[in-house]
Amino acid sequence: MSGIALSRLAQERKAWRKDHPFGFVAVPTKNPDGTMNLMNWECAIPGKKGTPWEGGLFKLRMLFKDDYPSSPPKWFYLEPHKWSI
Repeated sequence: MSGIALSRLAQERKAWRKDHPFGFVAVPTKNPDGTMNLMNWECAIPGKKGTPWEGGLFKLRMLFKDDYPSSPPKWFYLEPHKWSI
């Protein structure tokens, strides 16, 4: 894994933990040995108030490549019954 990508993601995680929008979630997954996998995150975005999505929590996974931040992460929505935060 790229040291640049891991260093950047560690900095971004630290900043996110200090200050992020209410209701939003972004958490690195854990490796089988219990350590954090900063290249794979589970996230959730709350539905905006006053819209049909209000009250919903929309879950997604973000996958970072070794050349991050030069390339953006890939992300995909998760089905509600297959994952929970």
